[in-house]
Amino acid sequence: MRPDQQADPDLRDRLREAAVKFQSGLTLVEVLVAMAILGIILVLITNWQMQTLQLTTKTNAGAEQLVELNDLSGYIGDRVRSASSVRRTGLTVNAASAVNAGKCDTTTPCLAVLALEEKVDTSSTPPTITRKWMRLVFRMEPRATWSGADKVPDDWADDASNKVMILREYRDICTITTVPAQTCEAFKASFLDAAFSGMSPALVTDSLTSVDQSGATILPFDFTATSATVTLKFQSKRNVRGVTTFSPGAAPYTLDVQARNVPYP
Repeated sequence: MRPDQQADPDLRDRLREAAVKFQSGLTLVEVLVAMAILGIILVLITNWQMQTLQLTTKTNAGAEQLVELNDLSGYIGDRVRSASSVRRTGLTVNAASAVNAGKCDTTTPCLAVLALEEKVDTSSTPPTITRKWMRLVFRMEPRATWSGADKVPDDWADDASNKVMILREYRDICTITTVPAQTCEAFKASFLDAAFSGMSPALVTDSLTSVDQSGATILPFDFTATSATVTLKFQSKRNVRGVTTFSPGAAPYTLDVQARNVPYP
């Protein structure tokens, strides 16, 4: 527009209206719409954070449980490899005090091994070797039957309907000595007895399950006599932030171990 020309009145009015609107800010409707959009965004962000936290917690718990199962199977596997004899049924352990009358059945499955442990002490000359025979019974027991003074409180895990189990090791030993002379032959022969008594119990692990996600029973211990192979199957079950988690998720952790000192056909 040239200086000698006057502005169009309509143009001046439109510019004035725009300036007034700019100075007056957003209308109430616009503010409410903006707040609604912001609220939706905040809800989405919060939900995303909660889902991420739950996923991270579940993943970490699953990884921790897998490590525990690996350690558990490795420990029992080492005992099986050194065993000279293996049993699963036909025996009781501490029947007077153990749950389920000490039975080794489908309610409280067992794996019993007779193993020789040798320790060499090189601090003496000549080195001394200590040999001891161990009678070990690994036994699954319902967590709900475990003394409350000995476990971390967990009402969910102690609910019998959730099928959470613990694994205990019952043990007694016989050390071979020369003075007085002790060969432990009677101790070894007693491994075939129908009743084991006076054994010392200890907790091996917690939070195992007796059934998988489909509800099928898990057989934790199996023995194939034709190859002297023990099959271990374990699956953990926990309640993480209100969600029941199985680890491994698809099927129990399985390990086949050959009892190398057990004769087989």
